[in-house]
Amino acid sequence: MHLTGFGLLAAIAIRTAIVLVLVLVGVRLFGRRQLGELNARDLLVVLIIANAVQNAMTSGDGHLGPALVASGTLLALGWSVSLGNYHCPEIEARLMGTPTVLIRRGQVVPGVLKQLKITRDELMAQIRKEGLAEIEDVELAVMEIDGSISVVPREHDSEGGGDA
Repeated sequence: MHLTGFGLLAAIAIRTAIVLVLVLVGVRLFGRRQLGELNARDLLVVLIIANAVQNAMTSGDGHLGPALVASGTLLALGWSVSLGNYHCPEIEARLMGTPTVLIRRGQVVPGVLKQLKITRDELMAQIRKEGLAEIEDVELAVMEIDGSISVVPREHDSEGGGDA
């Protein structure tokens, strides 16, 4: 059966709604509760699911089954990897990397900016976003595994006693 005109558009809208509801339920069951918790692995699963369901939503033949099986499989695999990472953190460190210290006690760690291909200007921009003016004002700066930079300000001794 070939649909044309309004019938085709209605079929696409219905298939899209079905895919959306089922993928939302799947993400809710297997994935993160909040979008802000997505890491690189979760984002990759979401992108692959989008690719898997794309044709089911827009093509005229209406084959939802394969797309739903593919997206369900991807969600289950993503959940399994998350569970494995929880029980064996060494796997996650190998797959996703580990945080890297950029600044320690007001000093840039030698060679790390070049290794991570971060310019001094980019680092300074992050420091300024934290309300600090100089690298010397930073106790610790870390490149997190999600690519963000966390900055911990130095606590200066207000009595002038210096570091112990």
